[in-house]
Amino acid sequence: MIRALFFDAGGTLLTPAEPVGRIYARLAQARGWRAREEEMEKGFRAAWKKRRVEGVGSDGTLGREGWKRIVKESAMGLGMPADFPFEDYFSEVYDYFARPEAWQDFPEVEEVIRSVREKGVRVGMISNWDPRLRRVLGGFSWAGLLDPILISEECGVEKPHVTLFRRAEEEAGLKAEECALVGDDPLSDRAGAEGAGWRCALVERPYRGLWEALGELGL
Repeated sequence: MIRALFFDAGGTLLTPAEPVGRIYARLAQARGWRAREEEMEKGFRAAWKKRRVEGVGSDGTLGREGWKRIVKESAMGLGMPADFPFEDYFSEVYDYFARPEAWQDFPEVEEVIRSVREKGVRVGMISNWDPRLRRVLGGFSWAGLLDPILISEECGVEKPHVTLFRRAEEEAGLKAEECALVGDDPLSDRAGAEGAGWRCALVERPYRGLWEALGELGL
């Protein structure tokens, strides 16, 4: 019986309010580099995919330095000018995505969270993020319904590492077979949860959202 349901954050409950490439390009242009949105988006996705496949769980947690590597790799392949003030640019990018207004929730999020809680199931979050997430969540009323919230950089380990799931069990006071995760990533979410003995269901937007994930879990 599921007594606690944890959600992933990015891609599951939250998504950037604007395309990442648009933000990267706009901030670069403000510093004199005529970067194009489409190219920046492509560069970001390539750098993110590389880290996601090669790095998750093996290169520490994705904090500020990890994001600096991703943003720099995104830019270097696009002909970033030699005299471009990358450090200042990165700081602006990093701070931008700490703002709640840089993100939007998916339409069903609040209703889903409340529905699960009404069934007597505890609702929490496990995310491969950094402490900026707490500031982001401060902009969404439903975030106050989540307890516990585990953030990888604060815990020193990322999904799919079993340690993060055991930490969640400890904080919730539950056993593995009483916990489930809804996420969006087969590597960090499904492999991590099932490796820890949890149940898991994935969203696949725009085709499959939170309600479908709950149905798979019998919630």
